[in-house]
Amino acid sequence: MSRVGPREPGIVGLATRRSIADVIWVANTRHGPGGHWFARVTVDDGDHDHLRTAAEAVRYLADHGVDVPDEPPTADDLAGLAAIREMVRALRDPAEGWTDAALQLLARARFGLDGERRIASVATGWSGFVDDLVPPLLEVVRLRDRLEICGNPHCRLVFIDASRNGTRRWCDDAGCSNRARVRRHRAASRAALSTAVSH
Repeated sequence: MSRVGPREPGIVGLATRRSIADVIWVANTRHGPGGHWFARVTVDDGDHDHLRTAAEAVRYLADHGVDVPDEPPTADDLAGLAAIREMVRALRDPAEGWTDAALQLLARARFGLDGERRIASVATGWSGFVDDLVPPLLEVVRLRDRLEICGNPHCRLVFIDASRNGTRRWCDDAGCSNRARVRRHRAASRAALSTAVSH
């Protein structure tokens, strides 16, 4: 029999409507007080949850460059977003896999090709938005070894470490990384001053 092509199952490359960044920003709808841009944390009262209300969810995602539907999300839509968030955040534990809530999203989602030949949910609005997060979520699962949490203990934003050697520590160079450099510099200055005064 002629070998007309590889017999092994292969990876089919399809563009998605939503990006990995969209999934990560959904995952970051829960974060510490240091997760707000240029936050100066004096007391850590626990995580902020930006999925508490429809308005908060829309504002947070839109503020971070996620293209959201025009109408507000329903309680079911917020629950779907929370399922994706908790699934992503749990992936940092090697023992964790697909959550029941995320598997339910996967089971319900139906896809076709949109006008730009991207894999896209057949649903519309926020239901379609949540479904469209499932294909890039599959890629986040594949990249779970590169899923990190910010080195600032008050921040708790997650990110994909795309650095060559996998040693990125901060969610953002201009935010948490810069604040850490400033703290180190001030501590070193105080130590040098203290040493100079004691001599």
